[in-house]
Amino acid sequence: MIKLYNIDHFRLEDTFLCGQCFRWRKDEDGVFRGVVQNHAVKMYYVDEKTIYVESSNPDLIYWSHYLSFSTDYNNVEASFEGDENLKKCMEVGRGIRLLHQDLWETLVSFIISANNNIPRIQGIIERLCELFGEEIEFDGKTYYGFPTAEALAVLELSDLAPIKAGFRDKYILDAAKKVASGEIDLNKIKVMNDADAKSELMKIKGVGSKVADCILLFALQRYKTFPKDVWIKRIMEEDYGINEKEIDSFATEKFGNYAGIAQQYLYYYHAIKKSS
Repeated sequence: MIKLYNIDHFRLEDTFLCGQCFRWRKDEDGVFRGVVQNHAVKMYYVDEKTIYVESSNPDLIYWSHYLSFSTDYNNVEASFEGDENLKKCMEVGRGIRLLHQDLWETLVSFIISANNNIPRIQGIIERLCELFGEEIEFDGKTYYGFPTAEALAVLELSDLAPIKAGFRDKYILDAAKKVASGEIDLNKIKVMNDADAKSELMKIKGVGSKVADCILLFALQRYKTFPKDVWIKRIMEEDYGINEKEIDSFATEKFGNYAGIAQQYLYYYHAIKKSS
């Protein structure tokens, strides 16, 4: 068991249910259960400032890295000082931390996310893992790891029919085949600059500009990246008077090095909290 205490800017619900990841669930007793790559895990509060982590992988360094505890969110918040629109969003979502997610899992997850809603995304990913991922026994339950590119690359479209991903099936297979063959080298993408990494990701079918930006932000911590979906476009117009063509330049100037974190505060407040 790992004990986390006195962590600034971190709440389980804000972090796991803000739309950046899809394999976490909150039980009725307040325990958050999830699977990260091939590691089953549960996290829960002991008191307001103490969280316990129990996992099939009891490595503190692994979970500290996953939870991005090296990022100082006090500095992040200070950089947004004076923005009243963002201030109200931060007050609601101050516990959000952008996770350090696996690049392959994030790639496939956000291919699945295109033109989709969170419950359906979660269902597709769970079925994908149950069919093609490794079994994990943990805490008296059976979980399933995220399938590797190699495991998916040998499949046919018909094999993916049970996951009910619709037109996204062919995009999942394209990603798997390109990654498994080395045509797309994820390790090289990790060290590319933002523009080159985005261009390389977009060689995969189903990865457009918005999906690529999400992958850069949620897997590679490219915090300058500002993904734009329908919600964000609407928010930027209503809160800042900015049209779609102006968003990138405005976000860079307004939010600077932490534009992607600002985006997540805005999205969480408007798309999840206000609409729930």
